Amino acid sequence: MHIGLAEDGDPIVGIVYLPDFDAMYYASKGQGSYVVRDGETTKLSVSEKDRFAQMKLALTRHHWSNKMNRVIKEFGFRNHCRRGSVGLKIGLIAEAKCDIYIHLSSRTKIWDTCAPQIILEEAGGKLTDIFGSRMRYDIEDLQNHNGIVASNGVKHEEVIKRLKPILTEFGRLRVTPGRKASTKQRTS
Repeated sequence: MHIGLAEDGDPIVGIVYLPDFDAMYYASKGQGSYVVRDGETTKLSVSEKDRFAQMKLALTRHHWSNKMNRVIKEFGFRNHCRRGSVGLKIGLIAEAKCDIYIHLSSRTKIWDTCAPQIILEEAGGKLTDIFGSRMRYDIEDLQNHNGIVASNGVKHEEVIKRLKPILTEFGRLRVTPGRKASTKQRTS
């Protein structure tokens, strides 16, 4: 279960509850990120790993593709774990149990990323789409058309840079979703 709150398109509060793992991740902007497991609360902090061969890649359990094999080879990832939920994979990065998650497809929705994003960011990590653009939560289209890159933040920009020729090879183009009309007027 994911519960996220966004303000002006940016996540500010997030809760990810994973009953099968007896874990609840939570964060609020400027207040840190935490996990509760077995009644114990632990403050989260991402790893500082900066070499792809040493980083552990969080992978999807169900949607494996040859494209992901190409990415793994290009980056030289040697370690990975396969899990189901976007919230779990990003939570593992926030806990420093994994270091990076790359999701190439558009199979996720904004409710899959809003809560995990603030949890990851408050733990020191970074989440963007596969083209390096910040995720927005004030859009009409609920689909994450441009995939996901979540990381410990150390090599995030290099990941985006190295993905670019691979995405070109795959014929992957950026989709520009429409923004929602504002419900309140701003005055200067």
